Amino acid sequence: MQRSTRRVRVLKLEDTDRWDDEEVVSEEPLKIVVNGKTTYMLSTPGEDEELVVGFLFTSGTISSMEDVHKIEKGRGEVRVEVRGTPPPRDFVNSACGMCGSPGILGSMVVEDEFKVEAKVLLSLPNKMKERQELFRSTGGLHAAALFDKKGKLLWISEDVGRHNAVDKLIGHFLILGEIPKGILQVSGRAGYEIIQKAGVAGFPVVSAISAPSSMAVEVAELLNIALVGFSRGSRLNVYTHPERIVY
Repeated sequence: MQRSTRRVRVLKLEDTDRWDDEEVVSEEPLKIVVNGKTTYMLSTPGEDEELVVGFLFTSGTISSMEDVHKIEKGRGEVRVEVRGTPPPRDFVNSACGMCGSPGILGSMVVEDEFKVEAKVLLSLPNKMKERQELFRSTGGLHAAALFDKKGKLLWISEDVGRHNAVDKLIGHFLILGEIPKGILQVSGRAGYEIIQKAGVAGFPVVSAISAPSSMAVEVAELLNIALVGFSRGSRLNVYTHPERIVY
C-alpha cells in the first residue's frame, strides 16, 4: 500500500545542531489510463479514484458517473473506461485547468440564491485545519473542504497539489451520486483553476485563506460565484458577488 507520508532524515539547525527523523508528505506519479490513453499526474497517494473522477469531470471529459463504464485502481495507477464522450486528444495538466475556454466557462454560471453569513465563513478555516490530519504530521499539504451554509463540514480532501485536493473532493461526491451546494474552503490562494473547478461543480461560494489572482476574480464574477479571500481571524475580503454574503 502506498503511504501518504514518508520518514526522512533532516538536520535541524536550532540551539543545538542535531539529526532527526521527520514525516514529509509523499508526492508520487499517478498513472491514469482513459480508454487506452495514458497520462501522469503528481499527487499524494490516497483517494486516487476520487482524484481521477474529479479531474475527468472538471476537465470536461465526463459529465457524470454515467459516463464511466469501468474504473479500476492498481498500485500507482487508475484505469478508466469512458463511454459516450471520448477522452480529449491531450489531457490538460492538473495545474492548467481549461485556460482560454470562455465558451465553456459561460455554461458554468451558478444560478441559485445561495447565501451564507460572514461569521460562518470566518469559522471555516479553523474547522478545516482541525480536520487536516496529514497536514498536522507534515505541514506540507493543501486542503479543500466543502461546508454547508450553516458551517457543517461535508467532506475534506488533502493533497500536495491544491488543484488535486479540489478534484479529490469533487470526485468523492460524484462517486456518491450527487455534488451538494456548499462553500468550497481552500487552503492557500485561489487561482483561476480553483474557480473553474468550483464552477463545474456548481459551488456558489469559494473561500480562500490567502489571496485570489486577477483571473480568479474575473472568472468568479462571470460565473456568479462569491469569491472570498484572506479569510483569517476576524476579517475577510469579498471580491465578487457580495450579495451572497450576509453581514
